[in-house]
Amino acid sequence: MSLLLNGSKTMTIAGTEMQCLEIYTGESYTLPLNFVDSTGNAVNCHSWTISTSAKFYTVDNITYPSNYSVNLGNLNLNNTQPANSAYTINANWTNANLGQGYLYVGNNITNTSNAGIPQITLANSAANSTLVIVSLNVGRTDALSGQPDYNREPLGFVVRYQ
Repeated sequence: MSLLLNGSKTMTIAGTEMQCLEIYTGESYTLPLNFVDSTGNAVNCHSWTISTSAKFYTVDNITYPSNYSVNLGNLNLNNTQPANSAYTINANWTNANLGQGYLYVGNNITNTSNAGIPQITLANSAANSTLVIVSLNVGRTDALSGQPDYNREPLGFVVRYQ
């Protein structure tokens, strides 16, 4: 399964290309999800489950070699992770039979008063920045084998101060 978000850039972490959206402090996003097969037809996701998870990292350098890519330097998992209840990230179906859903990232993902969630003070510099790896977790039963499949689709959010 592969996700492509409109207006996103790509970034590479440990050889894995990911979608990257920059979220400015105080902004929230609702991203549409459309699951389709290889021919572009909607997939019936009625029996599928979707959920989200997030991890917060510090990046010591971010550069922009093009309009569509981001280079990240020295990525480190933060020792203290904010409590899940400190920020709003969720996913749900709007019409599972047509493979339509959404991923919502709330405006409290960058709030310093919210259980240790970091807020960035400098934009577009070599100063430390925060990267939030949001994973869309998809559970389904494979049509061929009948076995349960579970995917984590990582999405990178570069959290920036505006």
